[in-house]
Amino acid sequence: MNFNYKKALRRIKVEELKGNNPIPDILGFLHLESLYKKKLYSILDKLFEDYKSGCIKPAPLLRIDVPKPNFTIRPMSRPKVKDWILFEAIVELIGTKIAGKIENEYICKRSFSFLNFLPKTEKDNNWIKFDDKCRELYTLGYKYVVVADLTGYYENISLKELKKRLSNYLNINKENKKIIEVLGKMLNVWSTGRVSGYGLPQGPPASSFLADLYLDLVDRKMESYKNYFRWVDDVRIFCRTEIEAKKALKDLIISLRGIKLNINAKKTKIIGRKEIEKILFDPLKPSLNFIDQIIKSGDIFRINKTILTSLVGIFENSFLDDSFEKRHLVFSLYRLSIIHASGIELDTNKVISLIKENFISKPHHAGLFCFFLTLFPKDETITEFLISFLKSEHNIYEWQEVKILQCLLRFNIELNTSYIQFFIESAKDSNKHFTARAYYFLLVGKHGSNRDRELIVDLYSSSFDQYLKIAIILAVQELGQASRNEFYSQIKNEESEEIRQFINYVKSLKYPLYYLDREHPRLESLEEGEPVPY
Repeated sequence: MNFNYKKALRRIKVEELKGNNPIPDILGFLHLESLYKKKLYSILDKLFEDYKSGCIKPAPLLRIDVPKPNFTIRPMSRPKVKDWILFEAIVELIGTKIAGKIENEYICKRSFSFLNFLPKTEKDNNWIKFDDKCRELYTLGYKYVVVADLTGYYENISLKELKKRLSNYLNINKENKKIIEVLGKMLNVWSTGRVSGYGLPQGPPASSFLADLYLDLVDRKMESYKNYFRWVDDVRIFCRTEIEAKKALKDLIISLRGIKLNINAKKTKIIGRKEIEKILFDPLKPSLNFIDQIIKSGDIFRINKTILTSLVGIFENSFLDDSFEKRHLVFSLYRLSIIHASGIELDTNKVISLIKENFISKPHHAGLFCFFLTLFPKDETITEFLISFLKSEHNIYEWQEVKILQCLLRFNIELNTSYIQFFIESAKDSNKHFTARAYYFLLVGKHGSNRDRELIVDLYSSSFDQYLKIAIILAVQELGQASRNEFYSQIKNEESEEIRQFINYVKSLKYPLYYLDREHPRLESLEEGEPVPY
């Protein structure tokens, strides 16, 4: 198969850089090419053939629950590394094969999120186009809108129906049958954690493509409503009359039912006139565009005089029951971090205080908050705040805990023995998520003494998941050379070839490495989109 593994790996690395990987790779996939050298792609080709023959099965997904704004949780997951690269490469090839049919109007173009997967629009921000289109229709007199949201979008996708969709869009030849068959086997294994035969792993970009493709049949059925448009599972149908909107909503529900999906009744409504402006359109959009123009100009004088106060104000006000909270938080905090990283003075104390005040009530923003806090790697008060939070009863959400631990790894402060002991005890706690345990091990390795690292060696177990094993191997890289080499030699004799290769990689490092280090973006690197937490 002509899989583009290089592009698949690049897509995965971008997700890691954006902080979108629900279970982060400890080294941000930095080590993969060094670890496997030129063998990685041939290993993945063999993996594909092994899945086809059925001699082995894909590994189970790595899973974690991510908090949502109302303190509920969303199940997020991703495949293990090699499975993930293969998954992305398979879907990338499918997308390439389908792309020509999109150009020939074979696939409906009413989904703006689906357009993200077309090569020529790869760098476009299609959410902005979606928002602009909605604003245009409102100004043209469409004063009623069906606003619909789907219930458990990813979790309720029928894999049988998805296979039918893929078979319809691809030419049925030997190669395509093989691709669909292997993809189906991977997805079926990954669905066993919930309802067998249903659901895509929520996290990988490849899943987003498949989920969008799954809704194409609904898009085409709803195309009779000329102002039907969609962004992921956010459906909007602009109508001139309320009765037209009611008919559109009924037809949408029936169309979704045909592919075994349902609307979320609490989030679906028909809205009209002024309510449209309040719910759909961000009133600060002109201000945000103006701020971006000044920042992108690189004019430090104008940045200082014109927008610094506005950005801090937007950040502060977004906590006041703002219906556009996420957009305003992301926009303001990301740009404030760029301004600070570029050496422009601003009142960071106020921003940090606001983060601390909202850390408990906004667990779903932990990644964004920690992204900003890593700008201050020598601030002891931030370190104390984060560790105090980890020790508190408010440390409920596994994903939030992982984001905090990632943040702490980037701090260069000497920690007292009580903190190190807390990290050790947390690493030993089998009730904690394995990702959190891995980062506790790394914190002990980075900040502890050789005596502490010896304790980590004693905790190593052959029953651990590979993720934990890699963390421990990294955690003891600064252990005394004799003790470290003895430990590495011992587990080399007991472990898989992959672990043995990773030990060789760690021993080849010129400097201690506990995480993928990178600088915060600066003025010259500003781009639209989500922040890059680390």
